[in-house]
Amino acid sequence: MSFLFYTSTPSYASEQLSSHLSSLSTLPITTPPSELSTSSALPISTASKPNHKLESALRDLSSTKHVNREKLIEVLQSLNESHNDLTTTEKNELDQEVEVEILSRSITIVWKEVLQSLLDDALRLDEERSWWEGSLNSRRGVGLYLLQTMPHRIYAALPPRSKLSKPEFRSFKFPPRELLFKPLRTRTSTAITSITSPYNLTRREMLLSKKELISKRDELANKIGILASQGPGWSSKSISTAQTGVAELRDETSRILNVLCETLDIPSANSTKISIQNTPSTLLNLLQKQLPKEGESINKVLAIHSRPSPLTRLWLPALFLPPALYVLTSAIVRNKAWMKEQVRNARETVKGFIVQWVWEPLEGIGKTLRGGGEGLGVAPTTVKSDQESLERMVLDLGRDYYHLSGPDLDALSVKIKTGDMEEVLRVYEKEMQSPVKNALMGSLVRTLLIQVQKTKTDLSLSLLSLDHLLRSQQLTFAFVGLSPSLLILYGLGGWLRGVWRGEKRGKGRKKQYFDGLRSIERLLITSPKDVQEMTNKDRGLVIISVSSLRTWATGLPGNSRESFMDDLRMIEDPSLRRGDKLRVVERIWRCWGVEGKRKV
Repeated sequence: MSFLFYTSTPSYASEQLSSHLSSLSTLPITTPPSELSTSSALPISTASKPNHKLESALRDLSSTKHVNREKLIEVLQSLNESHNDLTTTEKNELDQEVEVEILSRSITIVWKEVLQSLLDDALRLDEERSWWEGSLNSRRGVGLYLLQTMPHRIYAALPPRSKLSKPEFRSFKFPPRELLFKPLRTRTSTAITSITSPYNLTRREMLLSKKELISKRDELANKIGILASQGPGWSSKSISTAQTGVAELRDETSRILNVLCETLDIPSANSTKISIQNTPSTLLNLLQKQLPKEGESINKVLAIHSRPSPLTRLWLPALFLPPALYVLTSAIVRNKAWMKEQVRNARETVKGFIVQWVWEPLEGIGKTLRGGGEGLGVAPTTVKSDQESLERMVLDLGRDYYHLSGPDLDALSVKIKTGDMEEVLRVYEKEMQSPVKNALMGSLVRTLLIQVQKTKTDLSLSLLSLDHLLRSQQLTFAFVGLSPSLLILYGLGGWLRGVWRGEKRGKGRKKQYFDGLRSIERLLITSPKDVQEMTNKDRGLVIISVSSLRTWATGLPGNSRESFMDDLRMIEDPSLRRGDKLRVVERIWRCWGVEGKRKV
């Protein structure tokens, strides 16, 4: 149930997109808003309306909710069709201005898509690299990997089925060592393989996979660093000035497009500067061809150098599954009656918890909200009748004993309503001077009965007040009774959600925080010392490491998460120098400790 209280943290690319689009929307370009009927901020020299396709595209891109990749492709295809339908001479000045703003917003969203795709691929590579690194840290991990992959090695070393006849199978010998392990990239690979132990060969394979993953991750980190440092500059001083016009937006759009093409290794970006007229088709090419091609290259690397499949890693424990099932089944059969009783008790326990501790309290809360709750059942009419009966008894005593009448009786009635029993107590005190005589012939018994009625009336009033108190606090008592079961369900739901999504909890969560922050600090310390500015590769590696901490921050409460996210944004900021980022890391260590717990 924790997903009801926690929301996932935004990614670096999403936050940068929101910032760039906000800067683009607030550029100081004077435009009457009534002319475009959209959120455009471009100057208008004519009073005519823009092309309906352009107007619809600008409306979609100007919404507060960011468009996804599929919607952006539709917008770019529509814009490309409008390019083909109208030549440049047929377009009025308003169409050209609206088109420039559409392209400015589109190129910003494409920049985010490319950056997000590279970040996701880099995180996948880094996750596999972490697995290899953890396995290489001990001899047990290397030996377990060799044992897990041995069936696959033997199967790969066997000759093809078409050539494996029955006589050949009988004469088949165990595959030589050089066929069981990947060859070295040297001329002496066969000789080295023949004299090297299987443990060392396995370790070499693991080191090779780790090296390839690191190499590909560093390549993506360099691209991420380029995109982060040379991203959209809508908030730069050269653009956010009072003289900003369509030409400045067109030049900045072309610059971003060339950066994207250079990052994705598109040949046309290295030779000539792409024109603004070809921008829609180039963006479509980036989204539909280049990004999938980049993902395919990452998948090829992961297919070769990723960790073994779950089936490969679990075949050895699966061998012990049949004996374990047999032993468990035998134990259940031998203790069939006891097992049935335990299952019945467990079912009744769960049913009693759900019905008596969850459903019935919730039902009681609903009844309380509808009917105002239940009290002690004391009727106000009963209390009123007791008060009136007491008043009549005291007034009769005043007539008979004090011979009161008229205003004196009215005054006595007022005293009785306010709870003053002085007149009755005086009679009682006098009668007590001769208790036996007055009990038989006087008013002693009468005064005693009046005091009993007074006690009954006071008790009724107290019960009525308690009844009102219980009714007013009925909802509070209901929630207090329901809170233990809600806490149990909350903890159980959070645990199940963590298991289903594979989230790290407890020690694993602390390790994720510690390793992530330590990796960021190591990258900042080992960056080149001769320059204050970080290289694109180091900047990209820092962004990749911070992205894992962004995922970790999802489990933080709202009041702590925002302050932690602010520190992460400062580390990601390309404008900050290496020394400043190290100071931010020191502040995180100081405020959050080594376990990720906020220090008050």
